[in-house]
Amino acid sequence: MRNGLPVLLLATLLLATPAAALEKCLTGGSTLGDQRALAALRADIDAACPCASYDGGKGADRAAYRRCARTVRDQALAARELRTECRANATRGFSDTTCGTIGKVACGRVQPSSKTRPVGCSVKSADRCASTPRFTETACTAQTHCSDVVDWTAGTCNDVRARSPYQAGVRTITFTKQSAVNPANPRPLDTVIWYPTDPGAGPINSTYGAVVDAPLAAGGAPYPVVLFSHGSCGFPLQSIFLTAQLAAQGFVVVAPPHPGNTINEFPTCGTSGAQVNSFIERPQDIIFVLDEMLAANDDAASPFFGALDPDRIAMSGHSFGGLTTYLVQAIEPRVKVAIPMAPAVIGTRSLTVPSLTMIGAIDTVVNNAATQTAYAASDAPKTLVSIGNAGHYAFSGLCFPSSDCNPPTTLTQDEAHGHVLRWVRPFLETYLNGDASYAAFFLRPLPGETVSAQLE
Repeated sequence: MRNGLPVLLLATLLLATPAAALEKCLTGGSTLGDQRALAALRADIDAACPCASYDGGKGADRAAYRRCARTVRDQALAARELRTECRANATRGFSDTTCGTIGKVACGRVQPSSKTRPVGCSVKSADRCASTPRFTETACTAQTHCSDVVDWTAGTCNDVRARSPYQAGVRTITFTKQSAVNPANPRPLDTVIWYPTDPGAGPINSTYGAVVDAPLAAGGAPYPVVLFSHGSCGFPLQSIFLTAQLAAQGFVVVAPPHPGNTINEFPTCGTSGAQVNSFIERPQDIIFVLDEMLAANDDAASPFFGALDPDRIAMSGHSFGGLTTYLVQAIEPRVKVAIPMAPAVIGTRSLTVPSLTMIGAIDTVVNNAATQTAYAASDAPKTLVSIGNAGHYAFSGLCFPSSDCNPPTTLTQDEAHGHVLRWVRPFLETYLNGDASYAAFFLRPLPGETVSAQLE
């Protein structure tokens, strides 16, 4: 009987302890709350202990920075703004920084053969940040925190959140075609085109996330092309967090509207008749606009003369635009990469080019099971990313209050967009541009993501 009381006491304590308190940091149902708590702690530390203020001098060395950061961490723990299970994660977040050091860098490491730590980072002298036959190391001089190097550069130092090496420019060009449903009717397509321009080209127009009518950055041409199809009752500007960002990273993004199925025709845009017509019209809209852009590429009078690489063309879209991605890739051999996002999969679909399929785990608008079936039927290389606590609108700038977009229960738009950016550019760089260094991003997903991949 001597062991009865301790056992009973332990059982009582376990029943009284919230389940979240028993979960490891960044796991299970605690993942989202932990991510937010760690992000809030990082912001508080940055405010109280600005890294730039710790230059390695007397009273401003690494030890001083860590003392300051520990104080902020301890306050968060005491206020229960941070779970005790995340104490070690929080400590690593400020310990593995260059703050207060002299001559040291955040050294990103990629070691694909490692099963436990394929992507890593450590702070060391720049001359010791060097590759060997077993791993690749890169001095990430633009980053001060190893957590950023691991999460947002996958050890490569290429930060997918950065608008670089260009700024984004934008133009709207109207291409007019015949309707595929009613050939006697003209179909004007006011197409929004984002493209690389030089930094400082002009003020950013917030509607487009880019500099309107800026000159094209000639130094990197010809650029790869990404065709983007908006969702049902959407519009070309629905995802500027992605389209403008890709332009600043060296892609030309071409986004036509699909008349009859845009926000301008609301609410008739969502009727069954509009949907059926759009199923026919959308692929032809995309192919026509691609033809027109490649014609402009050969036209010395066009602002896009010599700007496009006809051998590097990708197709992407959201929702009905995701379905359009399947439809276009099936009939357009010039498309070399496909990226459907929260696609409305209807019928039997598959992709025969390298593909990145992204879904929100709690999407109630489209059928994720149908998307997973389409993914299974698609050819490799392929990757399927399911974003936890994200719904249908994770891939758009729009958030319609619903179970699909209900912060703080779900991801905020900014949080969801971070996950999207974390995958789209690396996939394009790897499979459209042939840059093998970006393959490191596929080695380690972010917390909250479920990833399936067949890369060979």
